[in-house]
Amino acid sequence: MTSIKQPDSDSPSEQTLPTRTIGETTLDDLPTLTEVVAEADTHLPHVLSAEEIQQLLHQLEAHIETLFTQKLGLHLGQLQRLAIDQALDELKAELPELLRDAMNAYLDSR
Repeated sequence: MTSIKQPDSDSPSEQTLPTRTIGETTLDDLPTLTEVVAEADTHLPHVLSAEEIQQLLHQLEAHIETLFTQKLGLHLGQLQRLAIDQALDELKAELPELLRDAMNAYLDSR
């Protein structure tokens, strides 16, 4: 009789190939190669059609675009805050001189 060992778990490291046990049989009772292959075909992974591949590619592109947009938005927000902080620091550093120039210009115009 033919028995096929089923894997104990779904992890690739623990999966086993289908095996045949040979009890008290003769060589005439053994299956032919085509019978073994036909039986093993049920364990093959599904082959994707061109349409399924295109659909998966579009989903992958949309996912990558979403991730890229989120990451870019985060970096742009950080850069905007950095630019604002830098502009404020420059204004604070130049403010006393600007006020002094404004006061001098006002006094000179009198």
